[in-house]
Amino acid sequence: MFQKKYSLRKCKKVLFHAIKWYNKKKKKLSENVKGEIESKIKSLEHSISEKDLPKARTLTLEVELLFDKYLKKSPLEKFVDFFVTLAIALIIATFVRQMWFENYTIPSGSMRPTLKEKDFLIVSKTDFSINKPTRTGHFYFDSNLLKRGDVVILTTANMDVPNSDHMYFYIFPGKKQFIKRLIAKPGDTIYFYGGKLYGLDKEGKEIKEYENEKWFTDIEHIPFIRFDGKQSYVSYGSSNDLIISQMNTPVAKLSFSNGNSKLLTNKEPPFAKDFDAQNYYDIWGFKNYAMARIITNKQAQDWGLLKYSYTQNAPYYLELQHHPYIKKMEFEKDFYGRFKPSLASVISLLPLDEAHMKNIFKNIYTSRFVVKNGSAYRIGIDTSEKKYAPFLPKLDLPNGCYEFQNGVAYSVNFLGITSKLPPTHPIYNNSLERIAFFYNLGIEMNNLFLPTDKSQNIRPSRYCYFRDGGLYLLGSDIFQKDDPVLKAFVEFEKKQLLPFIDSKSPIVNGQIDKKTIYRYGLRIPDNHYLTLGDNHAVSSDSRDWGFVPQDNLRGSASFIYWPPGDRFGKIFQPSYPWIVLPKMVVFSLAFITILGFYIYYRRNRSLIS
Repeated sequence: MFQKKYSLRKCKKVLFHAIKWYNKKKKKLSENVKGEIESKIKSLEHSISEKDLPKARTLTLEVELLFDKYLKKSPLEKFVDFFVTLAIALIIATFVRQMWFENYTIPSGSMRPTLKEKDFLIVSKTDFSINKPTRTGHFYFDSNLLKRGDVVILTTANMDVPNSDHMYFYIFPGKKQFIKRLIAKPGDTIYFYGGKLYGLDKEGKEIKEYENEKWFTDIEHIPFIRFDGKQSYVSYGSSNDLIISQMNTPVAKLSFSNGNSKLLTNKEPPFAKDFDAQNYYDIWGFKNYAMARIITNKQAQDWGLLKYSYTQNAPYYLELQHHPYIKKMEFEKDFYGRFKPSLASVISLLPLDEAHMKNIFKNIYTSRFVVKNGSAYRIGIDTSEKKYAPFLPKLDLPNGCYEFQNGVAYSVNFLGITSKLPPTHPIYNNSLERIAFFYNLGIEMNNLFLPTDKSQNIRPSRYCYFRDGGLYLLGSDIFQKDDPVLKAFVEFEKKQLLPFIDSKSPIVNGQIDKKTIYRYGLRIPDNHYLTLGDNHAVSSDSRDWGFVPQDNLRGSASFIYWPPGDRFGKIFQPSYPWIVLPKMVVFSLAFITILGFYIYYRRNRSLIS
């Protein structure tokens, strides 16, 4: 008879398999059969221990024949064995993911440039808590281990997040998880100025991290996604009101019938304890920011906007929308050209010459986008949105995936690995038309954001602010404070009713101005946290769905293991200590569990008892 060429390792595997199923079925076997099987198994174990391969091969074949004759699994036993194995694997995987660590893939660009689409990272679930599996909450939580600036994982359970349902392992219903940067802790009061944060903790002490830590100083912070926030309609008899919410909190009401529009603020979180805003633009530092898009001279002329500029001869203008207020209600077009009520706001025009436009291009950043046959769409959008994909102006750009970061263009392959493009690549064709295109559409890559109408309310996610006299776009001082164009702009603005000029930081004589913080600041409610995406332009975060309950915090990002490159390894955030109670407890439980499985495994592979 032909003898299978089994190795000792294969013989040992057959031996352990036979022992396992013999122990399960021996009660149903006769004494003669049990004696025969036990004799063969003992002989096989002895030959393996002696490393007698020829004899082990012969005995392995004999054991296999006995197995097929007496121990073979029925179809029902095979199904039960598979089901039990799968169930145990899923339970273990669930507990590991919920309480120990988890593999995480970045689906969107909300945390760029810290984390990018298709990044793979390990998330630790033991840095500051011991989580309850499959539900919100913790067996143990140490808020002192959480640091401002941490990149945290949160579940959207019980939060006002649309489309948050998710199926884990395609079996278990659950909620989506987001990854954001933790900005402020319970009781903190913060204020936004110049793309930076200023704040006081719950004890009234200045939050020094905002000034000293690079994960705050190197990242822009914007207090809103859009001035009009979330909108909902409420009817009171014959009266229809528009409620505007920021941080998922109602902050203003616009009345259609009697024009009695008003702020809906108080002195409870998220409003500072001495909150005293006189108008919408006072909230949390909104007046320090403008939404900006580039328009041509012809557009400014056709829309009657040149009166808002000190000069009428610039080829392009930066149209600044700022100081939103509720004393007057306007009707403006939404995405689909429909008129709807909106906050009133102020428009200013800042002239752009060719040097300024080129400087903008040197600092441009975009979403990651796909070019296909001359049109471009953003990674991660719904298929239905691709019909709004814009054509690239005067550009023969090869099909592929691209991104800009700080004025440098990259190609992106299907694995998420980026390659810096050479200066000769056609994507660097920096005509003024091209620069305006990448500025206006580089985030959304959607034709609905084209500046086509004066009454169009939607603006691209580009923000502008003063900091220490300079005017910033794209995180850079495109207009330095001694720029003659900026000086002329400021002098012109000073003559306006609501000028867009530098309102100065809340630092007076080197000390934080507590009065400003407590009068206009954003206060974090008890047992809640403020989380924002590093890429404010495309991040759905606390500005949209509000503060994160403590019970929803599930862990923190540990390190990036894909793609290779300069971002590989440690993530841009504060470091966690290794020896903390949650880690010690969970690692000890994991060790005990693994040891128990090992003992059980060895016992089931030992000779018949």
